[in-house]
Amino acid sequence: MRIGNLHAWISMDGVELTEFATEVAANGKEVSCWVPSECGKEFCIHAMNTDSSSKVIVNALPRVDGVACRSRHLRYKDSTSRRTSTATFDSIPTGPSTRRRLLFGQQVLSDDDSLLSADVSPELGSIIVKMRVVKNKPRSRDSHRESWRDPKTQILHERSKKAIGHTVQFGAEFMKRNAPGVPHDVVKYLATFVFKYRPIDLLRAEGIAPPIIRSQPYASARSDEVLDLTLDDDDAAEIKRLEARLLELKSKGVRVKSEPRVKAERVSGFAQGEIIDLT
Repeated sequence: MRIGNLHAWISMDGVELTEFATEVAANGKEVSCWVPSECGKEFCIHAMNTDSSSKVIVNALPRVDGVACRSRHLRYKDSTSRRTSTATFDSIPTGPSTRRRLLFGQQVLSDDDSLLSADVSPELGSIIVKMRVVKNKPRSRDSHRESWRDPKTQILHERSKKAIGHTVQFGAEFMKRNAPGVPHDVVKYLATFVFKYRPIDLLRAEGIAPPIIRSQPYASARSDEVLDLTLDDDDAAEIKRLEARLLELKSKGVRVKSEPRVKAERVSGFAQGEIIDLT
């Protein structure tokens, strides 16, 4: 999705997910769409600024099911060619040197009635990316003290109306050093991108995604032309009747010619003028 020079999208296996039913808010600063989720698949969040003349720092802050990921400044891939600045998010930090992958998983349900009164994030089922202009601050002693937390996937009651099939989950922890965060102040918000994810079958059932188009078998004849190569009961009965008649004639010594036309001929043993009809 795009708002001006700002672009955000979700990818799986390196392929951008198809976006359905895109809507832009009246203020022009928020855009939303639906994307298909796939159970067990890791995904990546992308943010891009294509304004090469921008002199400000653009920062992207993603939230998955209401869980904030660590924000990042959009940076240029090539410092010698300042065309687009980007940031990607495929995991969430859990410590100074550990991270966990972002992935779609089956929603966890329980019959524990205590969950009926549990708070459910209004952002459940959504991946939200906020892009804003920020201004860096000098580092202080406190800025080096970062709080880490291990994100948890929310468990819902089996009767919850918030059950949507899939949730964002977090993969096994892996080792990777996390660079210290850059302290900054938010100057202004530029755009908000909302990706509402659901299983593709659910999107099709709701009419959000188009149905599967099944290929039709190739037909050489016109659709209104039917070739019937079978014999009906009347034809079969007629064949049997003629075969029986031929046997009867052969038993009487009558020779039946195979010319295209059936020729009537006199046969000894028949009265003069009598004709045998073979039709």
